[in-house]
Amino acid sequence: MTAPLTAELRPRASRRSRRTIATASATALLATMFSASAGVAFAAELPDTYIDTASTVWSYSDNDTDPAAGSDDRLSWTTGDFDDAAWKSATGTFGAKRGEAEGIGANFPITTLLNQYVDGEAPPNVRTFHFRTDVTVTADELSELNGLSGTVTYDDAIQIFVNGTQVAGFVDDKVDAAPEAERNLMYAGSSNGSPLTSTFTVPTDVLQAGENTVAVALYQDRDTSSDIYFDMSELAPLVTPEHASFDNLVMSIGSDESSRNLTWYTDVDEAQYVQYAVAPASGAEFPADSATTVDAAGGETTSGEQNRRATLDGLSENSTYAYRVGSDALGWSDVQMFSTADFTGDYNFLFFGDPQIGASGNVASDKAGWQDTLDVALEQFPQSEMLFSAGDQVNTASSENEYDAYLSPKQMQQIPTVPVIGNHDVGSKAYEQHYTTPNLDSEAGTALSDSSSGGDYWFSFKGVLYMVINSNNPDINAHEQFLRDVVAEHGADARWSVVAFHHSIYSVAAHVNDSNIISMRNELPTLISDLGVDLVLQGHDHSYTRSYLINDGELANPDETAASNDVVAGEGDVLYVTANSASGSKYYDVTAPDAWYASVINQEKVRNYTNIEVTDDAITITTYRSEQSVARAAVNSVVDEVTLTREDTVAPQLTVPTSGEVEQGSDFDPMAGVSATDVRDGDLTDAVMVNGSVDTATLGTYSLEYSVADAAGNTQTATREVTVVAAEVPGTGPGAEPGDDAEDDAGSAPGSSGDSASGELPYTGAEALPWLVAAGLLVMLGVGLAVTAAVRRRRLNA
Repeated sequence: MTAPLTAELRPRASRRSRRTIATASATALLATMFSASAGVAFAAELPDTYIDTASTVWSYSDNDTDPAAGSDDRLSWTTGDFDDAAWKSATGTFGAKRGEAEGIGANFPITTLLNQYVDGEAPPNVRTFHFRTDVTVTADELSELNGLSGTVTYDDAIQIFVNGTQVAGFVDDKVDAAPEAERNLMYAGSSNGSPLTSTFTVPTDVLQAGENTVAVALYQDRDTSSDIYFDMSELAPLVTPEHASFDNLVMSIGSDESSRNLTWYTDVDEAQYVQYAVAPASGAEFPADSATTVDAAGGETTSGEQNRRATLDGLSENSTYAYRVGSDALGWSDVQMFSTADFTGDYNFLFFGDPQIGASGNVASDKAGWQDTLDVALEQFPQSEMLFSAGDQVNTASSENEYDAYLSPKQMQQIPTVPVIGNHDVGSKAYEQHYTTPNLDSEAGTALSDSSSGGDYWFSFKGVLYMVINSNNPDINAHEQFLRDVVAEHGADARWSVVAFHHSIYSVAAHVNDSNIISMRNELPTLISDLGVDLVLQGHDHSYTRSYLINDGELANPDETAASNDVVAGEGDVLYVTANSASGSKYYDVTAPDAWYASVINQEKVRNYTNIEVTDDAITITTYRSEQSVARAAVNSVVDEVTLTREDTVAPQLTVPTSGEVEQGSDFDPMAGVSATDVRDGDLTDAVMVNGSVDTATLGTYSLEYSVADAAGNTQTATREVTVVAAEVPGTGPGAEPGDDAEDDAGSAPGSSGDSASGELPYTGAEALPWLVAAGLLVMLGVGLAVTAAVRRRRLNA
């Protein structure tokens, strides 16, 4: 049956416990129906999980020693042959905070206290902790499995092994870069703040029937780190589901207003598609027979799942579409809806600062704040055409739990998002695996490592050019070439140009004096002004700042009024806006209240969003509270509002007819065919001034000068020459026919002098010439006859 239309995704199926097995009661029932002698094979009864926090006993070493010391094989301690009898043993969770079994937070309880310090009392820390446990997988179970799905929480870095083979590593770049002999005992990772949660997959080819050894290396990031934490809460069976899952479905911006990109995660590596069509009437079935079907590309993700992505092209304006993802073989997602508007003209979009789901340590709370901000903003501005994020969508680049929360709002499947890559997004491939961005140049903002994300991209939307760069990459030269190439190819067609990147160079809070910020502040503004950019959108500093107009890194106008609601930009003048948190997950206090570039500063530690209205003549940027402030300012009350216009330096367009002729005595209108228009002021034809005149009674050439001025005083002039010519005599012009009688037309006989005042040409006698010739011939003939007669008479007389 064809799926009915609905606005929601189906409830998310657990990635960790999808099984196509019978329950115990069903198995018992089947056993009574068929005897063992009938040779019927029954599916193995798979457990919910092979590892859990409460019951799994781990052997562990926390004495700052290398468990493989003396062995030629660094990973000997990760195999089943290793003797860990001398190690401690306990159930999880494991951890310490300054040597104590508490203090990390309510979400991270410690059941077993680890020996945090080498001497047991004070730094330096134990560098690496080692854990081992065994899980039993029967041959029947192994035949059913497509792998195992694990969930692990850790601080600071971790590597996971099964039967001597590494199956996962998180925040472990330093480990991979270290000499082999040092990898069992070293500092690694980065200061994560709260412990991180990640998922991983154990492929079946590393499993064996019987005992399987799971080993973990847990790394402290430095000798003064305050805490350490480890909990493997799940290692669940993975089997082929009856229906594939379609998770984290997100719509991102296309290359222009007529396209959209879709990306989603799935649990099977099978061909999948997008089907889309103009939405039928409410309640009708999805029109599968008439839908456009697009193949989806993709591959395995860093979290052990599959992603799929596809582009919807050739959309029509002012249309509502229905779409679904999946396949006939795997099933289809619930149907989603989205709409397009006019492809030209005015529009608005919403700009959000650093949702950073998980930054508070409470993913559920951050998720709720993010959802509420979207709801508030779209209730106020339901026609918004983009959801533009300033970066740091999640707190931990590899955390699928945080991505689940960030992408959960239904609006993420219905309105195209524009994701900027932040410093919390860059450390994993998850960012580029979750989003499909248009015109991506992975070399311009290249990823910083093989395990991180990167790239610069651009798109055009209703005549506005948007360029998004990866400011995590410090290679300004590469960014410059990308920006210059895009502007050279598309800038002339853009009514406005907007640049977005994460690391604000004109903010006033915690990051204002970071070395990378200072470096970008010294290099980027001159480039941005030179490119003719109008607006720069930024995040990172979790407080609101709106700059004065800035040109080449300096105040464009030292006399500009602070907090002005209207700013007029001259050539090279740029407005910079830094957004506050959209989810409320984290705020930074203002540390530079007297920054020379800051026109407006606001930090009330309440959630914000910004509505940006775009017209031909102006961009209006209004920032609102999406929750009530401590000062009792209400939801949707204004934090700041500014309208950006350009200084009008464009002269009107003046159209004047080319030089021409007018007949003597006829009427002449000097404004016939004359028009004037201005990009801002519209039709200025009535304002055109004419200097000079044409006397149609007098033959000659006359010069007219036209001029027009717009409201800003820009003028345009043009010159025109008009020649007054004598009127043509009827019947004598190029169109006269043979036999036309000039006498009848003029009312005078040949030989008359004519009347110049009547417009006729003066008479010249040329009309009498044929008569004179004829008369001469007759005279000559008469003379000839007379001579002949005289000769005859003489002959007769003789």
